[in-house]
Amino acid sequence: MSSYLKRAGLDVRTAYSGSAALQILTRAVPHVAVLDYQLPDRNGAELARQLRQAIPNLPIIMMSGAIGSVEQASLEEIGVKVFVNKPVSLRALLRACTTLIQQGRA
Repeated sequence: MSSYLKRAGLDVRTAYSGSAALQILTRAVPHVAVLDYQLPDRNGAELARQLRQAIPNLPIIMMSGAIGSVEQASLEEIGVKVFVNKPVSLRALLRACTTLIQQGRA
């Protein structure tokens, strides 16, 4: 995914855990965050809350293959703008990222 988004011209930082994602915030401020719901050290909802505390207007895209009992309303409460099921369409992901970035610049 990151390679595809980079080839499309986006500046992408990749983290493989919630802790690593939070460390990225010490070096860069993202325009959009793409999170997996299942992370090694926490779930995506927890990470989304932490990211929104650090950057209140950060648009978040959440993806998962099996999100279980989390409802769309719960995701919206923590700032998730877009939810995508796995396997993820790379074109749809790119479209969602660019749309959210453009909305943030408007």
